Amino acid sequence: MSLPTMSAVICTRNRGERILAAVESILANDHPTFELIVVDQSTDEVTGNALRRFHHDRRLRYITTPTKGLGLARNIALQLARAPLVAFTDDDCRVPSDWLRIIEDELQRESRVAVLFCNVFEGPHDTSAGFIPCYKLRQRVVVKTLWQKCRAHGLGAGMAVRREPVLAMGGFDEALGAGGRFPSAEDDDIAVRAIAHGWYVLETPATFVIHDGFRTWREGRELAARDWEGWGASHIKLLKAGRWQAGIMLLYALRPALIEPLLPVLRLQRPRGLGRFVALVRGCLRGLAYPMNRELLVYQGITGVPAIVDRSL
Repeated sequence: MSLPTMSAVICTRNRGERILAAVESILANDHPTFELIVVDQSTDEVTGNALRRFHHDRRLRYITTPTKGLGLARNIALQLARAPLVAFTDDDCRVPSDWLRIIEDELQRESRVAVLFCNVFEGPHDTSAGFIPCYKLRQRVVVKTLWQKCRAHGLGAGMAVRREPVLAMGGFDEALGAGGRFPSAEDDDIAVRAIAHGWYVLETPATFVIHDGFRTWREGRELAARDWEGWGASHIKLLKAGRWQAGIMLLYALRPALIEPLLPVLRLQRPRGLGRFVALVRGCLRGLAYPMNRELLVYQGITGVPAIVDRSL
């Protein structure tokens, strides 16, 4: 096979057959030269067995690893990717057939962009029982400063990166993300660090993914706590490294995390949503106590590629 110009990545853990929709949608893309890398951190072989139906498709590379953590899994994929542009989606998402082609076009238009986020739409679900995390963009924006980043968040379910500059800045922070020391924010963190290293972030509504990851309202509160803790741990790193302009992002976060929850007090009602502020402070305090690489702006942890197996299906 000729070298691909795009690498698509799905990181998964104990998803089993539920990953099939994501894999099928990517393999149905009309991009002429791409590969799909599945990084599987599962504790069983159910996912691998489910993927055997694609054994004939040479575009699919199935990687197993005994490691744990989404930030680390993303780095494994980055190290193994053969293309200069790497698109990420989650194992509970589906993508349109032109997803990779549009992402490549968008990144080729913006040579200074290292990280891209696209729309993440909700799949069908019962809105009375819960919700699906989403991210909806109205306009195309190139984010060049940390101040602009305050209003640009993005989701890792619809994300792409330029491989070489991201690896040069240390890749994803392996302490962040589901299964890591800090349970979220590896996607937001890579965008913040890209800007801190002189690169730009692109938010584009030109394409999308469909997210099927339903959460009940109770699960949503737990998810929010993880997100705010990870967000605090991510942003406190820049202050630890002397990047004082990052303080503006923490101040900006006080409105949804503290001011809005306290507004009911003005109406002599109980404050609501203070758990976000508690989680934010917890992430900041834990981050302050955790050692980090001040040049790369990553927490110290696993480095390099751990034991992996590139398995034939």
